Amino acid sequence: MKLRDLLEYVPARAAEAALGLLPLGPADRFGLVAGSGAWRLGTRRDVVEEQIAAAFPDRDAAWVADTTRACYRHFGKEIAAIARLGRSGGASLLPRFPSGSEAVELHREVTGGGGAIIVTGHIGNWEVAGAYLAAAGLPMAAVVKRQRNPAFNERMLETRRRAGVEPIYMQDARTRIPEALREGKTVALVADQDAGDRGVFVPFLGREASTFRGPARLALSQDVPLFFGAAVRDGAGYGWVLEPIERPAPGKGAELEYTRRWVARLEVQVRLRPEQYFWFHRRWKTRPPGNDGGGAT
Repeated sequence: MKLRDLLEYVPARAAEAALGLLPLGPADRFGLVAGSGAWRLGTRRDVVEEQIAAAFPDRDAAWVADTTRACYRHFGKEIAAIARLGRSGGASLLPRFPSGSEAVELHREVTGGGGAIIVTGHIGNWEVAGAYLAAAGLPMAAVVKRQRNPAFNERMLETRRRAGVEPIYMQDARTRIPEALREGKTVALVADQDAGDRGVFVPFLGREASTFRGPARLALSQDVPLFFGAAVRDGAGYGWVLEPIERPAPGKGAELEYTRRWVARLEVQVRLRPEQYFWFHRRWKTRPPGNDGGGAT
């Protein structure tokens, strides 16, 4: 392991171990304090404020500032939740999802007990979402990105497997996802980051956003249901959002329309809970053809 990787990994692993020993309440409070600290340091705060202001043009500067700080605090708390997940596994989440059983029953009703695609965005806690569904009895897999730091990468794989979620690297997705679906697994994809020139442009929070084709393409090609799903923080627990997306009519525009439909569901959740969205990445970095200037990215 490179020295830089080791210097990153050791303190982070120690913090994870310490958080894993804390009860839920103190772990949440630690996360809030850590998130507030990152906000005070100004880590990507200009990006967050810029994007929130552009997505909510009717809100004043004070609201944008308050929502920005709340966003940092939220993700501090969710990082602590993921750290605890690495120690306790997904079973510890079951009492924290009062409406979770309803979502699981809906999934089984729509799929007939088979596999499906669940697409989500960076809202609430996507790692907790997959771990809960696996703990609730749904065979789960998730498409993941290989981390630069190999020690972090192995730890994240271990955490997901411990929670009952099979990780599938992006580069293996073309072959492994169809296999997982045939095995009756539900495959989760976090698909709301900027897709660059590979994406399709669909409306998101008032602007056209380059969006990955994969979730819609897979659901259509593999003939399985497509759900939008999210685990959103609600006090000390989580609320479940799980919505089947109506399949568009067959034809040339089906993939685009399917993508538009799930992104619209994500937008509803972001408007309801803007502080729980991951504004740290530049969602509108890629501009539609013929639109190369003006506005926040």
